[in-house]
Formats: sequence, C-alpha cells, structure tokens
Amino acid sequence: MLFKNVLVPYDESEHAKSALHTALGMVGDNPEATVHVVMIVSTGAVPVPTLAGGAFDDPFNAGSSEGYDAMISSIVQRSRNEMERVAEAARDGACCKVEVSAVLSGSAVDGIAEYVTTHGIDLVVMGRRGLGALRGMLGSVSFGVLRSVDVPVLTVK
Repeated sequence: MLFKNVLVPYDESEHAKSALHTALGMVGDNPEATVHVVMIVSTGAVPVPTLAGGAFDDPFNAGSSEGYDAMISSIVQRSRNEMERVAEAARDGACCKVEVSAVLSGSAVDGIAEYVTTHGIDLVVMGRRGLGALRGMLGSVSFGVLRSVDVPVLTVK
C-alpha cells in the first residue's frame, strides 16, 4: 500500500519533528505524494473578545470583532511561518509536495480528525507525545486521534 496523502500534526515538540522526518522518509521519493504539515490552533487558547475588556495590553483591539480576527490571523500566520521553516529544513532532498497550514479548532483531536476527512488523508504520522504530555504514556491527543480517524496512525518517538 502506497501512501500519497500523509498528515503530520505539528506542535513544535521533538516527537513532532521526528514524525515529520519519518513521514518525509516514507514518501519523500514519490513526487505524487503530499505531506501535510498542520498545526492545530486551539480556539480555547485564545482570549474571548468579551473578556478582553482592557485587562491587558491589547495591540489588536481584540475587544472588537475586527481586532479579534486580526489577532487570530496573526497567530495562524506566525504558526504557519514557523512550520514552513521547519518543513523546509527537514526536507533533506525529498521530492514529494509539502503543504503547510494552521487550522483553528476547538481541540487538537477534532481539528486533526476534520483535516483527515476533508483532505483525503490516507496516513497520519504523529508524535507519540506532544508538548506537556506525561512521560512514558501515550499522549491524550495521540490516543484521541487513534480513536477518531478511520485511517492508519503511526506514532513516533
């Protein structure tokens, strides 16, 4: 079975970097393959505009809908720029396509599962544990993805 559409959820952890190298090693020689490097930006990590009301320095004026949209766009663009840099460094001569994106979602598991469905992903290669996970245990996001998608999931240390 050849995998042509591989998703690598990326959270800047060492395990995610290993997953990216593994995915590129698996399909890198196939010019028809695409490795999707995706960072899920949790909407729960972003302050709600109604709660922003002057309690902190607010360069985007997040209390307004336009300011909130600008803040979200800035977070997504910053994440995308970082992932493009990392993906290019990890490429090591791979001739497959690499698509980089950042996606807003309520949770990492939901964002990954939705991306798998909407982009025809046929393999997920992800870090076994991400940032902040307990040592020696399968991370909650990895576990959630294993249970939420109908494609093979390869977890990497």
